[in-house]
Amino acid sequence: MSQGANGEDELGRRNAWLYYLVVGGLGIVLLPFTVAQHTEIWPVLAALVLVVVTAVVSGVTMLRRPKPHSFAVRPGEFVAPPAYFQLAANAAAMPPIVGVLLGICYDDESWGVFTWMLFAVTLAFAYAVVYTLVMLVRGTGRLILRPDGLTVVDSLATFDVPWEAIMTGPLPTVFGVGRIGVLWPELVRVHGLGRKRNVQRIQLQLQTSTVHREFLHDTVNHYLNHPEDRSSIGTREGQDRLFGALHLQVSG
Repeated sequence: MSQGANGEDELGRRNAWLYYLVVGGLGIVLLPFTVAQHTEIWPVLAALVLVVVTAVVSGVTMLRRPKPHSFAVRPGEFVAPPAYFQLAANAAAMPPIVGVLLGICYDDESWGVFTWMLFAVTLAFAYAVVYTLVMLVRGTGRLILRPDGLTVVDSLATFDVPWEAIMTGPLPTVFGVGRIGVLWPELVRVHGLGRKRNVQRIQLQLQTSTVHREFLHDTVNHYLNHPEDRSSIGTREGQDRLFGALHLQVSG
């Protein structure tokens, strides 16, 4: 990815929002019908079709091509953009899932223990409707590396972390989420709803990035352990040096 990737990033964002407005919008429109006409089968079937469509689209986009082992090179920055289409597919799947669950709940006139448990699950997915939409709006998964530190865009907050504030690697990774241990919390700047005064740990949302997860993990570890290479971040020479250190083929 090069400086031209900025246009590709904006195009990916627009396409993702278009997909969400069409598919997710249909799911939202279907929601009142699954409740008001819960005795009819067509609202639930339509919602199920949308769930299948979002699952297929999400799977195709993830398998269509491998994630690159490279960054968008911008002056003074290496940028790993978020996977907007993946975020949009996740967000668009939530409204029809809520519709299907509501249709099942309101089809039961007795409301026994099982129905109340299913309703609790429905409320959890209703929360996910908002949460996944916030992730799409914020571009969760964006990672920016600079000579003086890195910026991590999480679901609720943005962290600006100097290299000096981070504990040395290797970074632990659990279920695609890399964790940065913070040695000096007072040096970390936090913006957004998830602001904390004493940040002890920051998660890297590697699974929602357009760049290969292991490459991002290895890159952060490299700059933690080799501070002499940080000054070349944001340059072609710095990218070539990084590729050489990680034993990757230099892309043109």
